[in-house]
Amino acid sequence: MEKFQSYIDSLVKEVQNDNRFLAVCIAGSSISGELDEFSDLDIVLITENDIIFEPKDMIQFASGIGELLVGFTGEHVGEKRLLICLYDSPLLHVDIKFVKLEDFNDRVEDPKILYDKLSLIPDIYSKFPSHWPKVELQWIEDRFWVWIHYAATKLGRRELFESIDFLAFLRSNVLGPMLHLKYKKDPRGVRKLDFFLSDTDLEKLKNTYPSFEIDSIFNSILTSIDLYLELRDLLSSNILKQEKVRKQSVEYLKNLMK
Repeated sequence: MEKFQSYIDSLVKEVQNDNRFLAVCIAGSSISGELDEFSDLDIVLITENDIIFEPKDMIQFASGIGELLVGFTGEHVGEKRLLICLYDSPLLHVDIKFVKLEDFNDRVEDPKILYDKLSLIPDIYSKFPSHWPKVELQWIEDRFWVWIHYAATKLGRRELFESIDFLAFLRSNVLGPMLHLKYKKDPRGVRKLDFFLSDTDLEKLKNTYPSFEIDSIFNSILTSIDLYLELRDLLSSNILKQEKVRKQSVEYLKNLMK
């Protein structure tokens, strides 16, 4: 799309004129060809190993590409190398990650190469394959029932906001990733589940969204439990099931509503 290409052209020009950079790539929906009018751009800038970008340096660089309205680093998502930008004329969200060459070996995907000064990136792709973080089903099983007990205690205290928020945590960190695995996709939380779930699975997931009522929240927790058990047993047959804590946590939850 025109607004994206104009930005990309300016970005590549800035990179080519800056000796600190070795390459620039584009990740995210640009790789899969799913870029649309609602997309943001995910940019990866590969630098020399001895280069350090402080936040002010990152913002200064980003300001040279276009009309930067605001830029801030991504500590809130656990990534201080990331600068989250909003540009004007046109209004455009761009995530720019500043990555040292030695750190680019460890990545979740292979971004499309826009500029590669020394033709280093194809060799990295060949020697160091990308890998998406695995969903550790045993790790989830060992924690899930404690999480259910936590949600139950908050519901019992009538902390409805916290109870509802915790259901969102379960969707993003448990149910969403496991549903992605069921459909042979990378486990990206709840991203784009809307587009490929069967009608049956979509209805199950929708039923984990409660209204601001105790009975509704209770039923959504039970639905979350049922969906988790279904996905757990579908995806793995060899994990150690925490049956004792499951029974006690579910019983505790159900006793709240008697």
